[in-house]
Amino acid sequence: MVEDYAKARKMGRKQVREALAAGRYPDPPALDDMLPRSARAGEVSLGTLEIPLALIAGTVTSARSNVFSEGFLPIAEPGTEFAIKWATLYESQMEEGLRDPIVVYEYLQRFYVLEGNKRVSVMRYLDNPSIPAKVTRILPREADDIDNQGYREFLAFWRVAPVFGLTFSEHGSFARLAKLLGHDLETPWPEDEVRRLRTALYVFAKAFEGRGGVSLPITMGDAFLIYLQAFATSDPLRITAREADERIGRIWEEFVVASHDDAIEYLEQPTDRKASLIPTIRSLVRQTRRTRVAFVYDRGPDESGWVALHEQGRLDLERRLGTDVETVVYSPCYDDDSFDAAIEAAVADEDDLVVTVSPRQFDQTLRAAAAHPDLRIINCSINLSSSHVRTFYARMYEAKFLMGALAASVAEGHRLGYVAFSPIYGSIAEVNAFAIGASLVDPHAEVYLKWITSDGSDWKAELRDAGVSVVAGRDHLDPRDPGEPYGLYRVLPDGSTERLALPVWDWGRYYELILRSIRDVTWDEDGKAHKEQAINYWWGMSSDVIRLELSDIVPLGTRHLVGILREAIVNGTTHPFEGELFAQKGALMSPQDRPRPTNEQIASMRWLAANVVGRLPKSWELSPEGREDVEAAGVLTEQTDAEEA
Repeated sequence: MVEDYAKARKMGRKQVREALAAGRYPDPPALDDMLPRSARAGEVSLGTLEIPLALIAGTVTSARSNVFSEGFLPIAEPGTEFAIKWATLYESQMEEGLRDPIVVYEYLQRFYVLEGNKRVSVMRYLDNPSIPAKVTRILPREADDIDNQGYREFLAFWRVAPVFGLTFSEHGSFARLAKLLGHDLETPWPEDEVRRLRTALYVFAKAFEGRGGVSLPITMGDAFLIYLQAFATSDPLRITAREADERIGRIWEEFVVASHDDAIEYLEQPTDRKASLIPTIRSLVRQTRRTRVAFVYDRGPDESGWVALHEQGRLDLERRLGTDVETVVYSPCYDDDSFDAAIEAAVADEDDLVVTVSPRQFDQTLRAAAAHPDLRIINCSINLSSSHVRTFYARMYEAKFLMGALAASVAEGHRLGYVAFSPIYGSIAEVNAFAIGASLVDPHAEVYLKWITSDGSDWKAELRDAGVSVVAGRDHLDPRDPGEPYGLYRVLPDGSTERLALPVWDWGRYYELILRSIRDVTWDEDGKAHKEQAINYWWGMSSDVIRLELSDIVPLGTRHLVGILREAIVNGTTHPFEGELFAQKGALMSPQDRPRPTNEQIASMRWLAANVVGRLPKSWELSPEGREDVEAAGVLTEQTDAEEA
């Protein structure tokens, strides 16, 4: 087997040259050099497991590492004792296989070899997917590891599905993966399902690498999650190499978009382009026939106030455009079967646009877009990226900034209440904007934050006990509890309430602007201009898609103040998040001389303003409905940025 050693050595020497050219150390890294004993919180034996060879990163000690390339291929001279032993081991593997497991330490999902370096080398040369190993897990000290939270999430996943090789850039991804596969992170998965996941992950990884995925700055876990989102109902774990390659090719743009730092392009205003003097045939056809729009609701308007707002917007759209538009509603479409049936009906009817109104529908919407690439489909959410699905939301934080100023100006004390539903993308910015607006009028204002979906809490009693009488509640009526006050209201001494203001989501206006962009072809032009980005329409007061309606009981001077602030926001002379921004515990989130936060930073805020009394809830503190929201589009973490600071 001397010839095979020579081939393996040639490959190893090539790896050495490439590593040196890239400025990397050419030998396998040693765990003892990277992680001293004092930095380890403890060790746990995992027994003998089949581990992916691709995740073997180095050795435990640096002894003998100089005879291997960084990829564990041999580089020692032919004829040496090492070369002879390597060739003998190779021959044994080819004749009867390797019976004895290697011995490794696992640290942050990477393996470091204590015994069996040559066995790893032979199996790497043979391109085997895995190798049996006796595994000891090293637990990191919490304060020392910047990836500690992600690793804690992995450990929760490991307890129910012991699979290596999944790392994610976003917290909460393990929970999303489990949900897509019909499981959770609490109940152990069936053994056959775990085996299927291991096999599918290996098949996917090989196909993804074959397509050039290694050149994209994206983790394999992130890529695999995108794949599951697109093909969740097509038995995604039972795929051949050919099917994996075909599916990856079909959604390749999704991986490209996700790999960019600026993956999402937030369009703050409707695109304002003059109509072409020579209209295209396609645009002429659109302008001469009625535009068809399908609305797919996850719940009925009688059970969801959010859906009711969009239904009101649909009816308003019909009033605005008259006979130029025809709409159809599919509701409720919570489960995959009813959702897919609605999409197929919309495709059969050749609808011009499909609207889904909840972040909970994002995965279903992405799957529909992957199956029907020519379908125009939008999802009402913020900070979720897809090349196939455009998302839309409103900068409601602008109205909440005005509400905060209004609340502080009419409150008898310094304490205000804010009731949020669940910590999803965009909602934290609304809380902070309200608090900042309040501090603009009253530097001593405190905002007591409560979560409706916090399981078992009595937020009304808690606000009452805190002496809060002015509260920012839900933005809309709750059809399941129509007696609950909403908007900004004051609690009177007898317990009754009077509304002060109401933030308005004008979805009819929003939909009208989107349809006009389709008819005048600016929709297509936006797509060409941002080909490798996800498009998120994020319009605000300047587009008239949101506003703050004041009650007649608001004093004239306060109305004047709110009007001045509104005009300043609309014309761009002020912004709720400009200037110094302090989080809880005094953390400086934005210095005075730094430009205002980017749209992405605002949409994905995970910190609370200094004058907010409250915190982000833990997942176990939320009701099932709240956890579902967070799993779909949440910013819930074990600790917030402010706490980390």
